[in-house]
Amino acid sequence: MNQLRDLLKHEIKDLYSAEEQIIEALPKMIEKANNNELKKVLKQHLQVTEKQKDRLDQVLEALDEEREEEREGVLGLFKGEQKCLAMKGIIDEGEKLMKEDMSPEVSDAAIIAAAQKVEHYEITSYGTARAYAQELSLNQVENLLRKTLDEEYEADDLLTELAESRVNEKAIPESASSRQRGRSGSRRMSNAKTTRSTASSAKVSASRSGSVGGRSRNGGGSLSRSSSSGTAKRKGSTGGGNSSSRGRSSSR
Repeated sequence: MNQLRDLLKHEIKDLYSAEEQIIEALPKMIEKANNNELKKVLKQHLQVTEKQKDRLDQVLEALDEEREEEREGVLGLFKGEQKCLAMKGIIDEGEKLMKEDMSPEVSDAAIIAAAQKVEHYEITSYGTARAYAQELSLNQVENLLRKTLDEEYEADDLLTELAESRVNEKAIPESASSRQRGRSGSRRMSNAKTTRSTASSAKVSASRSGSVGGRSRNGGGSLSRSSSSGTAKRKGSTGGGNSSSRGRSSSR
């Protein structure tokens, strides 16, 4: 590889291998999932992934990359077959985890974690490839890669929302979940008390520093009151008010 274009082709082949592995792995994750919403999200992403693989074919055509057909007539592999070992490792790790003895709720949380590891690798790889295409002014290739990159971000966001709104909480034992809700409620009550206390203090401070009778409000909260015997000063909080009162006293 002597040019950035060669490195881009390498990235695309790596992504093609990754997509093939994901298409093979997703049905196992769908079967293992217990949460219906999780099953739905994974099924939708399987369909999207198949389209993404087809999109990579378009990218390679745009890069004048030839495809090689196997003798059996099945969709062939690239010349100089390239295996994405990173994706293989991520998928192997996920499948090993799913074989552990877990409750259905914990299993769903583990599936989401495994799926998001896949998404994060794809986001990194598609983002890199898109940046190369942009640098090479390959507009068609960049647009195709950007569409897939947007889809990967969307899939990751859906998984995050599902985990935080439903799946993760169900994986917490009921007793621990109740304690957690109790702590959360206590924090909210404490915050509410603090807010009310702050608001009350602010009202008192405002009433003290406002104009009352012959008093005038000075900067920094210092109050001065005129007197026939001179200047009787009432000091509030420290600040610029004291120096201001002294200035007026000197002028008198």
